[in-house]
Amino acid sequence: MKIYLFAVLLFSSLTHAHDALIWGGPGACVEDCVTAAVHVTKLAGFDPMIVTPENFDPSLFETAKVWVQPGGKSGAASNAMGAANREVIRKFIENGGGYVGFCAGAFLTTSKVGETSVNGLGIIPGKTRVFRRAHGYPSIEKMITSDGIKYHYWEGGPWFQFTDSQIQNMTIKSRYKTTNAINGVETTYGKGRISVTGTHPEAPQWWYDDGDIIDTDGLDNEMAASMIKWAAKN
Repeated sequence: MKIYLFAVLLFSSLTHAHDALIWGGPGACVEDCVTAAVHVTKLAGFDPMIVTPENFDPSLFETAKVWVQPGGKSGAASNAMGAANREVIRKFIENGGGYVGFCAGAFLTTSKVGETSVNGLGIIPGKTRVFRRAHGYPSIEKMITSDGIKYHYWEGGPWFQFTDSQIQNMTIKSRYKTTNAINGVETTYGKGRISVTGTHPEAPQWWYDDGDIIDTDGLDNEMAASMIKWAAKN
């Protein structure tokens, strides 16, 4: 059923121009990461298209307002994109487009993916590192936000390491309570906006059920939708 739904989404996305693009190629996790990203993108009021190496075309970015990078394996995604397509995405953001990344999508933003030698997009300075103080895999992690303590779904995501000068250009949206490490940030790159988080606000209910974990303050899909709206300047 999951494969069928993904095929329907991919086929239907080829028929007309779209204002949001979502990576659905290698590196996007098979546990509905793409359909979860599609759901919150639609919740934000956008008409998304799934992009793979096979249908990647610079002309797609002419009508797009935001690129959404779902969870999965950031190194595999970067390698599947290749240098040329990564440059198209980077220029799209530099020229005013939005970028939203969940988990792997956050890893992909720095010059190197996490603690590897794989090239990232280089749209956020500093480094991404795997958060290693989680309560489980997956888990619910306490986050310090401007609205107080919130609970987020986590499954292998990063934290951001910045220098004092780099952090001056960041709006810190959330920190892991256990370590105070930075989880979610908003920033700009050229004329574009970037909103990323090491956790999974797009997570559907069945991810919680499958992991036998409970988020006491409920799903964070509206947060994910707000990230998309902000990055797209809507």
